[in-house]
Amino acid sequence: MTAIKQARNTRGKKTVINDGDVPLPEKWLVRFRNPQGLFFVRQFHAPGFFEAYDTVMTYAEKLTVEVLWFKEKRNCGLEYLSRNFPQLESFCTYCNKKFNHADPIQCVDLDCNLEFCSRQCALNHQNLRHHHNRS
Repeated sequence: MTAIKQARNTRGKKTVINDGDVPLPEKWLVRFRNPQGLFFVRQFHAPGFFEAYDTVMTYAEKLTVEVLWFKEKRNCGLEYLSRNFPQLESFCTYCNKKFNHADPIQCVDLDCNLEFCSRQCALNHQNLRHHHNRS
């Protein structure tokens, strides 16, 4: 077979990626400091270091916060492994919009652990879910 035919045959073949070749998303933790000097930790999923770096830096630029560190949760030590942290980016329970506030709005009902992107969504949820169920 000539070199030209080999090149054509090689170019025409498609690469197949096996399921085992795709890395599974790993849980990561990131610690930030906001402009007021408060520290907070968030968790997120990413399949590798570069994806995690991109996610963290995009979030930090949007909120103008300082990144202190980020690493895989399994490498963070017992004080972090045994705790659950808020997600880096979440979907509002009421309007389903993606939000990434440093401190999401919590439902005021003590038995409800839902989070919202705005006070208006929290108020709408409160009126619809909690006031409606009491009557």
